[in-house]
Order: sequence, then C-alpha cells, then structure tokens
Amino acid sequence: MPRNHIQFFLSFFLGSLLTALNFTHCQSAITNYGREITNKLCSPEMEGRGYVNSGCEKAASFIVSEFNNLGLLPMNGVSKQPFTFSVNTFPNKCSIRLRYRKQIPGINFLVHPSCAPHHGRLSLIPMGSNEVLSYSYGKLPQGKAIAFVPHPGIPRDSLRIIRNKLEKIAQVDVPVIEYTREKLTWSVSSSQFKYPYIQIFDTLDVSVPKQIKINIDAKFEKQVSVDNIMGYVAAKNSSDSFIVVCAHYDHLGRMGKKTYFPGGNDNASGVAMMLTLAKAIKNQPLPNHNVLFIAFAGEEIGLKGSTFFVNESGVLLNQISMVLNLDIMGSGEDGITVVNGSVYTALFDKLKQINNSTLSVSTIKTRGRAANSDHYPFSEKGVPSLFIYTMGPNKNYHDIFDKSEALSFNRFDELSYLLLRFLQTF
Repeated sequence: MPRNHIQFFLSFFLGSLLTALNFTHCQSAITNYGREITNKLCSPEMEGRGYVNSGCEKAASFIVSEFNNLGLLPMNGVSKQPFTFSVNTFPNKCSIRLRYRKQIPGINFLVHPSCAPHHGRLSLIPMGSNEVLSYSYGKLPQGKAIAFVPHPGIPRDSLRIIRNKLEKIAQVDVPVIEYTREKLTWSVSSSQFKYPYIQIFDTLDVSVPKQIKINIDAKFEKQVSVDNIMGYVAAKNSSDSFIVVCAHYDHLGRMGKKTYFPGGNDNASGVAMMLTLAKAIKNQPLPNHNVLFIAFAGEEIGLKGSTFFVNESGVLLNQISMVLNLDIMGSGEDGITVVNGSVYTALFDKLKQINNSTLSVSTIKTRGRAANSDHYPFSEKGVPSLFIYTMGPNKNYHDIFDKSEALSFNRFDELSYLLLRFLQTF
C-alpha cells in the first residue's frame, strides 16, 4: 500500500477513535440515567401510562422498584398511597373512514376524551359558527351528525365558546364531528358523553363528505385504582421538617389497540429528574430537612393524586417547608420557567442567584399562580410551592410524537446541578 494511503488510513482511524472517546465522555452518567428512565417509561410495555392494559399500574411498579434500588425509605411504613377515580377509556377498536379512506389515530383524527362508543355510519350535516351557536336541541334525527367547519382566522376565544356548545350537544343530543386546522392535542376525561365527538385534522379546506363510518369502542371505568408512590431520605440531623420533590408519572394512555401516547417530555422526563435528585440526595442528605419524593398519579385527569395527598396524607402540611414540582424536563435550550416565582419571590430570587453563579441555564422566567400541575393543591393550602419546566424546541405536547427519542436532554446535567444546589440551601 502506498505510504500516503497508510497515513490517510492511520489519521482516519485515530480521528474516529478520538471522536468516539469524546462522544463517550460527553454522555454523562446523569444524562444517561435520565434517558434510561425516560426510555423505560415511554416504552410500549407501559401502554402510555394510562388506564388501558394497566399502563399506570405498570409504571407505578417500575417507580417503586427504582425507589427501592435507590434506598428511599417508605413513608410511614408504606410506599404506595392508593386512591380511585372514574375515567373514560378507549381499549379496543378506534377507527373512522372518510370517503372510504381509513384515518390514522393521532395524525388524522382524535376522539374527544369524553367520546361515547359508536359503530356504524353517520350522515354529516355541515354547520358554521353561527349555526352551531344558534343550534336548537332535538333538531336532527337519529343517524345524523353535526360537522362543524370553522372559517379561516376564527379567534381562539370564539372557537373555545363554540367547542363548549359542541360538547353540550354531544353530551345529550347528537354526534359531533369537528374539523380543525390546529395541532391535535389529546387529554383524559372522567366522564362520557351520550354521543361520539370526533376531531378531524384537515388543512385542505375540502368539502365535508356526506357520510362518516365510525368504529369506536369506549369504556367508562367508574372505579380505577391508582397509587401515589412515596419514598424519603432522612435528614442528617433529626428533623420533623420536609421538602417535597414531586413529578407526576401518569399520562394519556391508549386510543385504541394500535395507538398510544408515550409522554416523553410530559412527564417521563420529570420523573427522571426527580429520581436523579433522589439518587444525589441519598448519597448526601440535607442537614436539617427530610426530603420526600412523590410520583403522583392522576395529574392529567385533574391533579387527582396531589389533591388526594394534600387532603388525606399523614404528613402535616405545616411540616413542609417547600414543594418543588418537576415537569417537562427534556430540553432546556431556552431556559426554564418557574410557576409561582412571582408569588414566592424569596425562593425564586435564591434560585436565580445560584444560577448566576453556576450558569446552569440561559434564562429563568417567572410566572404567577397557575393550576397547571401538582404544585397547585399545595400552594392553595399555603405551602410554598414552585413548579419548574424547561423551554426549548420540543413542542410535542399531549400527542403521539412526545417520544423519548425526540428529547434533547440539552441541559439535564446542568439543571439537575442547579436544583440540587437549590435544595442544599435548606
């Protein structure tokens, strides 16, 4: 082999080796652990951590085992806090056909979280905004359905009012088909309408077909049993005071046999951050505060788990010095937002001061009160509570694309260090 070829291959080999070594070095143990937890919670075996095929229960069992592996202590001798609620589920068939074409769940359409079961064809009656708002109940015969088509540029507030009317129609009168140009975003409901309500994504502004074929199994579960998962690290010095670090582990579950919502950013990543902090604090406990780690169930259906804990827990609220609630921890390129930052200004200022010295994240934005996660039941009882979430390019939210592999974990290391330093000030 010519000498210049040998030099080329040697330099190529050495360059590749150095690149591989640098890449391995960049993958920190903290981020690797965060990704591992997130991957597990987003996997198909977890069923979207909802209420079909025991998805939420499977996730709870995994988190209990992880608490045990980290050496967290059961709270008052127990690691699970059970409670129940009602939920509408879609366990089996979930399909629609338009113009003889099968539509893809989560991409072409969503069932409303309160959608009723239906099997068969429906004739579609197109209606605009004014017709929906002036609709008189009992107007349409059986076998007919309203097909709402919004006009381009309809204000968001107007659309919200119209959707409220459509929901009332589906509750008691006739099926509803809503065409939308907005991103399809799903949720969970504790009720079931009398009639189906389906949202169809359509940006082509095509005419409404005469018929739609629906094949939807919806099952209303009156008593679903779930668990808050609890474990704590005792303070170095004997103490009755607690800090609560929490993240909800439930998500939206399944929409039929073939479609599930992974919930990577919301909130497998938050559970991963909570467990990362638990591991660090187990190795180095706080001097004067016990730290109680709670993985809440039922957040997506209305903060059920945290509300139950606040009302029923054996931990007295006046023993809790602060609640740190974690959600959407999978990015951070654009910084973080702190809900209640403008309410508990001393806590917010302390966090910002630490960030000024560590340069962990580029921006820390503040928000006021918001009932948007599990901090809220605590703060409503007067317990100082912060809710932190990351900001970044990942805009997948409550959809089938919120996958673990879509997350950058861009500031996971730095953010875990910032939060740990913050907790160590107590």
